[in-house]
Amino acid sequence: GKFEIKKFDPVVRQHVMYKEAKIK
Repeated sequence: GKFEIKKFDPVVRQHVMYKEAKIK
């Protein structure tokens, strides 16, 4: 979930956020 994304490293976080945007 979104909370787990915050735990990732900055670089990985950006990649995950991009995927999350597509999910929305």
